[in-house]
Amino acid sequence: MQFLPAYSPFLNAIEEFFSAWRWKVYNHRLYDQMPLIDAMTAAAQEIGAEECQGWIRHTRRFFPRCIARENIACDVDENL
Repeated sequence: MQFLPAYSPFLNAIEEFFSAWRWKVYNHRLYDQMPLIDAMTAAAQEIGAEECQGWIRHTRRFFPRCIARENIACDVDENL
């Protein structure tokens, strides 16, 4: 079993999705224009397959180094 660093959202593509989704919901100014559920739905529709594939590619780049037990924490900011 391999343990991940304490907090490593860059190794989990769904974390990247939720981050993007959160900012898109925020950009809808939901309190001014629409209810929260409508803002969430609209924001989710703005995230395309290309973005999801990019997050998966980014995450997979770290897998060989994780398996080799290399310290990747210092490289995260450089690769984002």
